[in-house]
Amino acid sequence: MKTLNKCAPLTDPASARFGARIQFELPISLSVEGRALGRGLIRNASISGALIETALELPLHTNLVVTLTIPGAGTPPATRSFDACVVRIDPAGFGVEWRDMACADITDLLERAAEHHAAD
Repeated sequence: MKTLNKCAPLTDPASARFGARIQFELPISLSVEGRALGRGLIRNASISGALIETALELPLHTNLVVTLTIPGAGTPPATRSFDACVVRIDPAGFGVEWRDMACADITDLLERAAEHHAAD
């Protein structure tokens, strides 16, 4: 059995990135099959996925739920959960692809994160 080395990025050739990546830092919680696994930070995101920094080690193709509170700039914060799939192993964590790409909640997250980041 081959062991995953967190220092060597692995990519699923079927994964694709769409949309501009927005850099920000947003705390999240991660769960699999209704079981809380741990915490992490979204470092950047787009309409198709995100880079998650975490100490958790999950194999490629793991289905998970990313729960976060979307920051508000003039609007109240909003807690949302997004279904995702691990598509890339990164030295700092992993990349996920959203199951519902470009949905209203994802675009709201990106808009609010961009506004919040610009206000800093």
